[in-house]
Amino acid sequence: MRFLVPCPGSRKNFMDLHSVPPSFPIVDGHVDVLFEMMEHHSGRRFSEISSGTVTLDLLKRGNVRIIVSALYCADQYNGEESAAGRFQQLVRYARDHLDGVVPIGSSRELQSVYESPEHEPAVLFLLENADALVDMDLTALDPLRIRVVGLTHMGSNRIGDGNGVFFPEGLRREGKEVVRKLKDAGCGVDVAHLSDPCFWDLMDLFEGPVLSSHTGFRFFCNIPRNLNRDQVRVLVERRGIIGISVSPDMLALDGVAKAEDVFRHIDWVTQSFGPEFVALGSDFCGFFSATEGVEDISRLSGLAERMTRDGYPSEAVQGIMGNNWVRFYSALL
Repeated sequence: MRFLVPCPGSRKNFMDLHSVPPSFPIVDGHVDVLFEMMEHHSGRRFSEISSGTVTLDLLKRGNVRIIVSALYCADQYNGEESAAGRFQQLVRYARDHLDGVVPIGSSRELQSVYESPEHEPAVLFLLENADALVDMDLTALDPLRIRVVGLTHMGSNRIGDGNGVFFPEGLRREGKEVVRKLKDAGCGVDVAHLSDPCFWDLMDLFEGPVLSSHTGFRFFCNIPRNLNRDQVRVLVERRGIIGISVSPDMLALDGVAKAEDVFRHIDWVTQSFGPEFVALGSDFCGFFSATEGVEDISRLSGLAERMTRDGYPSEAVQGIMGNNWVRFYSALL
């Protein structure tokens, strides 16, 4: 195990960390801003939106250089009659309305955005619920340069069962074929919503890059949505990245959480395996109540101050706040 040496007396509660200058560039590995736009700001462009937890102004204010925007395909669209059409609708909406952030198409562009304070915020995309890929060739991912795919959401689809299914089973025949195609294409697979049987099937069948874009841990908050210790261990062995959510539902059983709870999840991975396997995957716009201290995406910078106070080296903080995602996506791109 790798243990960091904390500064004396450093384990304090968060105070007014939103006032801390955001000196570390931030990459948020999972936001549902597209869902938020379609549900609550229909027809408006991202640059026109001034309310909510993720706006263009908040990205700039918080030094959030890159977001990974989920194309969330709700379970209600699963099936050959509607899945592909819904996916294509999401792609069109993203291209037409998610303005003000620069799409990233290569590792060189990714590095340039991350390293330049003057650059406009940028966006990568991931697919959340890949039921449509049962019917579609993977070239469907090309318009948005999608390189990460989550196989399910909470429910069941033709690929397998999500972690909201009461008696889940493993990957179905169609799911194994989709996994094979993703492997051949060099894509990464996001395990964030997989049921336990599907998770372990994936680990047996898929040798490519794996990640959990937004999660918590069951030993802090015992819900099926979170990862258990064995799952964390195998993700680390596979050199995957684990994005810690700021959703209170994944941080505390009573749904009431503070920024200190986010730090606790980050710190457990860091102390157990090292800082290179943990990052931020807020899930902003994908939940309804707020975690105190990280009420919007501009407040993520306070987590860097908390880690610094606890004795984290600057290199470790930089990795957790963004560089770990940059390294992961650079390899995929």
